[in-house]
Amino acid sequence: MLPLSIGLLIALVLVGAGVWFWRRNRGTSSGRDDRYTPERILTVEQVHMLDYLNDTFPGQVVLPNMLLKDMLSIRRASNREKAEDRLRQQRVDFVVCGEDGRPTFAFDIEQYHLSNAKAKAHQVKIKNRILKTAGVRFVFLKNGLHRMPSPSEFRKQLNLAALPQPLPKEKEDSRESRFQQLESQLSEFDQVYPATGFRDSEVMGLSGLMDLDREGRSSLSGALSSTRGELSGAGTSRAAGNSSEYKGQSKSGSSRAG
Repeated sequence: MLPLSIGLLIALVLVGAGVWFWRRNRGTSSGRDDRYTPERILTVEQVHMLDYLNDTFPGQVVLPNMLLKDMLSIRRASNREKAEDRLRQQRVDFVVCGEDGRPTFAFDIEQYHLSNAKAKAHQVKIKNRILKTAGVRFVFLKNGLHRMPSPSEFRKQLNLAALPQPLPKEKEDSRESRFQQLESQLSEFDQVYPATGFRDSEVMGLSGLMDLDREGRSSLSGALSSTRGELSGAGTSRAAGNSSEYKGQSKSGSSRAG
């Protein structure tokens, strides 16, 4: 009886040692026998749209499926932890980088949500607000290339909608430059003479983008003409006043000489 128990105990020890040895060596496998399967990074729709955007921005970098945390940093925030959390939660379908490698335009392909549409629309507004503070214009693309304008026409309209880039962190607290003063004046000018029905705080769709040239140019040229007329009138009045003053001084001088 005793020899049988000893034999069973030895057998259990050998089995346990074998299992331990197998598990230990499994982690140091060379991987020669491992096989992998490619997963889809982009949908077919995204592949076609990526080609379209590369034609729209030749020579520039266009990246798909980017998280906001990988393309933006926080300049200032009332609650930094929550601001970082918002960056981690948001992503865009495509982002276009300028020559300095910084993002200038961000795009999402237009989708119609049948469920939880209100909450998703709220998240889109948050995304647009975040991108706008970084000087990145956010635009919705149509869900089909047949509904998009030609790449050259699309680029032309995007140039009209580009946002000014914010100051670098180290210059943020410095004195306002002449460019910023002009930008501030133009912002007030836009409020007095709105170019289109599109509100800049809203997410820009393709229809709003394409209306910028047609409506904006006529409104802007009329407003600029009016402003130039006012400036010209003010300049003429000032010149006339100076001339009258000079004549008065000359007449006064002649009387004194007599």
